[in-house]
Amino acid sequence: MNKLFEILEKHLMGPLSTLANTRIIRALMNAGLATVPFTIVSSIFLLINNLPLIIPPLADFLKATVLNYSALYSVGNTMALGSIAVFYVLAFGYYLTLAYQEVVPKMDRFTGAILALYAFLMTIPQVRIIDGKAVLMSAQAETSTVWNGIALGGWVTRFGGVGIFIGIVVTYLAIRLYRACVEYKITIKMPPGVPAGVERAFASLLPAIFIAFMMIIINGVLAAFGTDIHELLSKPFAFVKDIAGSLGGMIVIMLLVHLLWSVGVHGTSIVVNSFVNPILLVALTENMEGAKNIFAGDFKNMFVFIGGAGSTLGLVICMLIWAKSSQLKTLSRAGAVPSLFNINEPIIFGAPIVYNPYLVIPFFVIPLITTTLSYFAISLGMVGYVVAAIPWISPVGVGAFLGTGGNWAAAVLALINLAISIVLYFPFMKMYDNKLYAEEVAAREAESETVAA
Repeated sequence: MNKLFEILEKHLMGPLSTLANTRIIRALMNAGLATVPFTIVSSIFLLINNLPLIIPPLADFLKATVLNYSALYSVGNTMALGSIAVFYVLAFGYYLTLAYQEVVPKMDRFTGAILALYAFLMTIPQVRIIDGKAVLMSAQAETSTVWNGIALGGWVTRFGGVGIFIGIVVTYLAIRLYRACVEYKITIKMPPGVPAGVERAFASLLPAIFIAFMMIIINGVLAAFGTDIHELLSKPFAFVKDIAGSLGGMIVIMLLVHLLWSVGVHGTSIVVNSFVNPILLVALTENMEGAKNIFAGDFKNMFVFIGGAGSTLGLVICMLIWAKSSQLKTLSRAGAVPSLFNINEPIIFGAPIVYNPYLVIPFFVIPLITTTLSYFAISLGMVGYVVAAIPWISPVGVGAFLGTGGNWAAAVLALINLAISIVLYFPFMKMYDNKLYAEEVAAREAESETVAA
């Protein structure tokens, strides 16, 4: 087991930690966190529309009252989730500029954010070169319309989750160009005494012009080939999304997360928050529109990370009921309440699970089992799909119920997964607890002999 820990430290922890600390990954993680409130706000209005399903006895009353105003309050859902790519671009532009300020202090975060948004907005119209002319596309379908080059559904289609990946790409290009302008002093300089707002406006003028020409050239070249950047990048993103949306792909993700945790590195932050969450966010937006992605939104917190990574709420319950050693009994009391809200750093580092051959095996295995069980439960229609965003601190069962739009079977599945974690942690916890208890007894006996002497 020690040899395994050494291999993980050398070949996994180092490279992934280095990657996670790069400026672009830090910015992506912060951008993802910044968009969380909008997904939760959107889900509130979605849940209101699902109240007749959640509370069947009141279905007729709700349909005759609250749901009569759906067109009014659903705007909150449309503008939050339907514009999620816009929020993501603004946040990513801001945080990427913030990261680059470490080497180019004169870059301005607000300027970076709006330049990124400008670059993204230039990708929205669908343009084609036909008979030597640039033409804004128009089309009419049953559920969508392309008018003046803009694809419209309930709102601007490319502002939604489908635009996040493209937003990341063009934001990176725009901020890199902005950085080059500032770094090489290709900006309009104002005389001393000019107000900061005016100076900022003129400092962003040349970068805005360069970004405009960059995007026009990209759009023009792609239009000549009968496509655009959204269509061009949709295929590789769909491939990445398919991998993360498959059972095999999610198993690999879970393994990486827990392997990192086992050597003391925040695997959730490095793997999930940095790389996986943007993909799951897109899957969630698609589910809200009727798609059937099994791995979407906060699937992991609803069904797998029960008590935190490694489903450690089951371990806490085992320690509370059956532990004899003072170390584990004290730790379980201190960690019980945080674990109910999926905060388990006290358990991971206090038990500890890190570098602990007794507890690390169930810590690896349980998430793989619960991920697989949840996957098949949803794919077989026994449990509803994830259609709403929830706070990651939602207690076991509650988050699953709300995240699936009020599906009681989802809450039951979450509790079954908790029971599985209790059963699998128990024998390993007992072995570890017996070892600690024997050491404590030996220490007390040695102390008594010393006092008697």
